[in-house]
Amino acid sequence: MSQSYYPPPYPPPQQYYSPQQPQYYPPQTAGSYSYNQPPTYEQKHGQEENYNHGREENYADYQVHNTVAEKWNKKPRFQDLWAIILFMIHLIGFAVLSYTGINELINKKNQPSNTNPNNSDNININISSNIITLLVIVGIFGFVLSLLYMLLMQRFPKPLIKVTLYLSIAFYFVAAAAYAYFRQYIAAILLAIFGIFYLFCAFTWRDRIPFAAIMLETVTTLTKKYYGTIIMGLVGLVIQVGWTILWIITLIGAKDKFYESSGCGETQNVKGRSSFSCSQPTLYLIVLYLVFSYYWTSQVIKTIIHVTDSGVFATFYFLEGTPSGTGSTPTLSSLKRACTTSIGSVCYGSLIIAILSTTRFILRSIARSDDDACGFIAACLECLLSWIEQLVEYFNHYAYVQVAIYGKSYCDAAKDTWRLIKERGVDAIINDNLVGNVLVMGAVFIGALCALFGFGYIRLFLSNDIVDNNAILILVLICFFFGLVMTGVITNVIDSGVTTTFVALSESPDALKRTKPQLFERIRREWPRVVQGI
Repeated sequence: MSQSYYPPPYPPPQQYYSPQQPQYYPPQTAGSYSYNQPPTYEQKHGQEENYNHGREENYADYQVHNTVAEKWNKKPRFQDLWAIILFMIHLIGFAVLSYTGINELINKKNQPSNTNPNNSDNININISSNIITLLVIVGIFGFVLSLLYMLLMQRFPKPLIKVTLYLSIAFYFVAAAAYAYFRQYIAAILLAIFGIFYLFCAFTWRDRIPFAAIMLETVTTLTKKYYGTIIMGLVGLVIQVGWTILWIITLIGAKDKFYESSGCGETQNVKGRSSFSCSQPTLYLIVLYLVFSYYWTSQVIKTIIHVTDSGVFATFYFLEGTPSGTGSTPTLSSLKRACTTSIGSVCYGSLIIAILSTTRFILRSIARSDDDACGFIAACLECLLSWIEQLVEYFNHYAYVQVAIYGKSYCDAAKDTWRLIKERGVDAIINDNLVGNVLVMGAVFIGALCALFGFGYIRLFLSNDIVDNNAILILVLICFFFGLVMTGVITNVIDSGVTTTFVALSESPDALKRTKPQLFERIRREWPRVVQGI
């Protein structure tokens, strides 16, 4: 399957992808398609004719495209090697700190405790087997609801898009009314303005709903067919949870190890506000390194899943219905590419997000510890940086699709993504917004059902064990979070599929026209610009 994206030594797939990558550079002419022209993939000239030789009569620059493609995609190769090397070095540093911190915790556990068990400052956390059972049942319940919601998206995509769009608009006005009731008039006015603006956008976007519905229906159908993408989401969730637990243990152990040697303690500023400070920078640097490590590794885990899912959906787009086919294990093949030839690009893009997130962490720390002008400036910079981080994450989401399909380096993928955004940026934002409403509202709804289910379970089966209302509230909130997380396993796959299909359709509509003419015709009726390409 790896030949589906990065052309292997033998010709057929290499000829297939040869026009794809250069399509960013020379713009296609508006007359590159004729609707009366029959699909050329039915001409039996071998596999390479199934994809491209029919285009020699339609594209005057085919040979130029082919030459550039051979230069760029001669064979699969590793991209951005320096990034994966740097990532591995960083993991070695984390492993050293983790070993040191865990040893410190083990040594402290073996030492006799001098704490008074009757001291009210000691917090005893006892998680019973009943609570663990509750969380497991809620997790399964949320996952089943997510699968049912995916079927609902497949059967009724257009009504769901409309309903969730109007619910999103209603949320702004309800929130504005709530703030006005509590006399928070500035927030109420801002939310009302956003609601009016969103209402105007919904009115102008109504013609885009059918296209978004086709995308949502197609991707949910493929998610059912290639269920390995859902399994990858679950595996990624388990790895992320395990990484978070290891990181927390390492952070606690490292703090205990270097707390005294760094001269750390609680101090108070001139206004009596307590803060944490150290006379030596050792612990500061270690905590900062661990925070950076958490952000970078978490982004790499998340991106590997996204690149894997994108590879699977691109396999369907380009190879389903052709002699080459998608292979028996498209998910494993895509995962192999994501973890080998594309891992450097994954680490590169994740590094940018990790640097931004770590910088925001520093600014937040400064803003919380200072009440003067320095804290105010830090808070403003942190707010600005959060917007920049969101834009970079959105940009990377599309750039990684380029990495998944063509095996490009991160810089090349970023350049081509920027050209895609300039050509199709508004269409992408509208499509993401319409589909995103369905995914977000579904996640919130399933989270609420999980919270309600958890509350009922506690009242029916754990009423004797849990009597404190605060404890019940915390468990209900945890159940809500579990519902969101389990829904995210499904919605992240769908989001990757919608993005991948949009990118492939924008760059190479002819591939869909030849392999799936009926689907292409449906999309063409709803989005005529598809025939132009980029």
